[in-house]
Amino acid sequence: LGLSREDRGGPGDSEWRNGAYAGSRLGKFFEAELLHARWAMLGAVGCLIPEALARYFGFDSIAEPVWWRVGYSVLHDGVDINYAGLQGFRIAGDKGVFAIGLCQLVLMGGPEYARRVGIESLEPVGIFLPGCINYPGGQLFDPLGLSEEPAEFLEQQVKEIKNGRLAMLSMLGYAAQALVTGKGPLENLDDFIADPAHENIVANLLF
Repeated sequence: LGLSREDRGGPGDSEWRNGAYAGSRLGKFFEAELLHARWAMLGAVGCLIPEALARYFGFDSIAEPVWWRVGYSVLHDGVDINYAGLQGFRIAGDKGVFAIGLCQLVLMGGPEYARRVGIESLEPVGIFLPGCINYPGGQLFDPLGLSEEPAEFLEQQVKEIKNGRLAMLSMLGYAAQALVTGKGPLENLDDFIADPAHENIVANLLF
């Protein structure tokens, strides 16, 4: 592709060299990939947990366990969202969408803002992040001290990006399954196990 050695690679790529990738012209792409990978790992698991609790463990208190139906149910069906069945955490009706959005802005936007500008901006308030923009480190982002051993830290970086790439593909698969079948991923899995000859991608796309 006409790229120099410094422009190739990153954690999870065979030609990675410590520090080279962050300063390359592909650094922004790697930062975006890592950001999406991290949220995709959370999202892929988060889509499965409510459906698993409802299907396999009898959690009937979950009003809408299928991930892609939740927003529609709140806006159009008047479904009340209770977190873990706790009434004190109820977010009711269409007004709850704004509360959910605010919570996401704080819980998701806050850490990302701290990661993006926190290395310099948080120092005046006594918070020091010793790492780089992609791996800030410190108590906020590395409370277990996983980055203290360089070799182990590099191995964790590789595992993170590889699992993140799989998670991004998983989210794409969840969305495609929902569009084609109108079901959740675990219901699709159960249907496939029960009848693999007819409940598969070829049958759903061609028939």
